[in-house]
Amino acid sequence: MSQTPDPAAQGQEAHTSAQPTPALPWFRRPLFWGILFFLSLLLLAAWLFWKEWQAAENLKEQTAARTAEIQKQNQSRQDFIARLRQLLKEEPCEVQRQLPYLSAPAGIVWPPLAGNAEKAGGTLPEASGATARPAPVNPQASQPAVAPQGFAALMEQATVLVLALRQEGLSMGSGFFVAPGYVVTNAHVVGAAEKAAVVNKATGSPLSARVLRTVQSNGRDFAVLAVDGGPAITPLALTSDVWRTERVSAWGFPGAVTNDDPQFLALLKGNEAAAPEVVYTDGVVSVILERKPALIVHTATVSQGNSGGPLVNDKGEVVGINTFIKLDDESYRQSSLAIVSASLAEFLKAAGVPFTMAPPRASQGQPQSPKPSDKADTSNQDTTGNKAQDAPADIAKGAQGGRS
Repeated sequence: MSQTPDPAAQGQEAHTSAQPTPALPWFRRPLFWGILFFLSLLLLAAWLFWKEWQAAENLKEQTAARTAEIQKQNQSRQDFIARLRQLLKEEPCEVQRQLPYLSAPAGIVWPPLAGNAEKAGGTLPEASGATARPAPVNPQASQPAVAPQGFAALMEQATVLVLALRQEGLSMGSGFFVAPGYVVTNAHVVGAAEKAAVVNKATGSPLSARVLRTVQSNGRDFAVLAVDGGPAITPLALTSDVWRTERVSAWGFPGAVTNDDPQFLALLKGNEAAAPEVVYTDGVVSVILERKPALIVHTATVSQGNSGGPLVNDKGEVVGINTFIKLDDESYRQSSLAIVSASLAEFLKAAGVPFTMAPPRASQGQPQSPKPSDKADTSNQDTTGNKAQDAPADIAKGAQGGRS
């Protein structure tokens, strides 16, 4: 017997099957987590980009600050060099007065001399090593000297720039080797200084020198320095022969030229390998003033800085030591004066310093037969020295301005 379906049951079953599936919560939906992951990656990339940008900006600021500092240092050095050049155009006495008040910028070795370097706030471009070596009583070159090839080579290796730190300031002059380890210059170049430095291209670097003896009286103006170590140098011979109209040449380091030498400026900055060029001028002997000691008036151009340099004949023999110039304000004429070598030889003998005297010539252009070179007696060497207190100017102005 068939059953008739219950209509109520059928309606309930149909209602149950028609109900929708419940929706998932938002935090369980994949789209939400996908969007969140994408935003996280985007934020991470933005943060990394910001960090790189910050590092680049910091590096740019540091580079700009360093560049500005270097430019400031360069400008201060250029200003210092300009002030130094301007000062060196003044008279020697004015230079000596103002030089101690010239302050150098950071990074420049000043003053470039030993002895009083620490007191002045600088260091010396020492010849060989950080510490100065004491000068021996009888300084000698480490090896025998090899004779230079040619007249110019002889003069360039024997003529030196002399730098002395005096109470008035840095003093610059010229000098020359008269024996291995011994340099002669003017007393007014070193003044009361006990130490100095000598340099040229042959020495390779500044050599420490000790002032052995000075004299600055009765027309004499000499100083002899004992040079510590250094390469072998062929010294210059002295001669007592000199005649009017004889051709002569002056060698040295005149400030008018040396102050513009890039090597000299590099030396002032502490470059030990830098050495200025030796300056050569020539002329003739105008007259020999018969004084005590005799003075050679010649036409070779010299200026402040030539003091102490050699005046030589065409053989490279020293006929005199350039000491000062005389300016005539009315005629604008300059006279160069040198003290004869005969007086220098007497000074070296008294100081016990060896030197070579060239054989005398019978007359101009007719030398006698060669004779063995005379040398001073080196016994009883006096290293104490007698230093004069006077410090006459390097340049005498006016017709009556020369030293007597």
